[in-house]
Amino acid sequence: MLIKVCNDGGAESRELALISHRGGKGFGPENTLQSLRGALDFGVEMVETDVRMSDDGVPIIHHGPFLGIHLIGRMPMTEIREKAPDIPSLQEYLDLAGNRCAMNLEIKRCDAGVLAEVVAAASPSSPILVSSFDADFLELFRDTGSPAALGLLSQYERSCERILSEAARCGATTILPASFVVSEDLVDAAHETGIKVIAWTVNSITELRESVEAGVDGVITDAYPKLKTSLESGLTSSTGEIMAWPVYSGSTP
Repeated sequence: MLIKVCNDGGAESRELALISHRGGKGFGPENTLQSLRGALDFGVEMVETDVRMSDDGVPIIHHGPFLGIHLIGRMPMTEIREKAPDIPSLQEYLDLAGNRCAMNLEIKRCDAGVLAEVVAAASPSSPILVSSFDADFLELFRDTGSPAALGLLSQYERSCERILSEAARCGATTILPASFVVSEDLVDAAHETGIKVIAWTVNSITELRESVEAGVDGVITDAYPKLKTSLESGLTSSTGEIMAWPVYSGSTP
């Protein structure tokens, strides 16, 4: 979404990506084809989802390491299908998304080479961001030659220099810090090196306001409709003034 933001220097236009968390959470059971369909029908521009790998090497969509009492990484795909038929493979997930939305694949556990093969088969017009807390994995994935962009996740407060140094080492062009550690200094330092910043998980209007004020390039949220409505109606500052609103081309409202 292209938004115009008021600041001390006037107003500036910039892109703000709204990203639906865990495969369209809120549009159906998280990380399922059902929730992805709901998100696509709503017009979500980007979806974040979680990738793990079955024991026999199939990348699947699932957040946690367990399925009931069983470790997913020790279960073949056939057993996963028997116990949880709603868990899709990554290939099925990307096939459904097609070119209708961009994708942020958070890698929990997966072989870099296998992941690169599946991503290569996806629609070339659909941007894919491969993200992970593990900079070493991102290095391995980068070395496969995949054109997918890389994002480095961070949950704890660290110095700007450290996180940006790790991002540079693994080739990440985006950092994804937890919203509570996002600061204007971090965003400015990232932008100075050409790195984008996406905050997670931003579920309240207050968190959205703080993220926009810090200058982030995107937010991951469980509350996509609420945040989209807030931006479309004009996001107000803490003093009640409109600080951000959408920019439309032509006469389309």
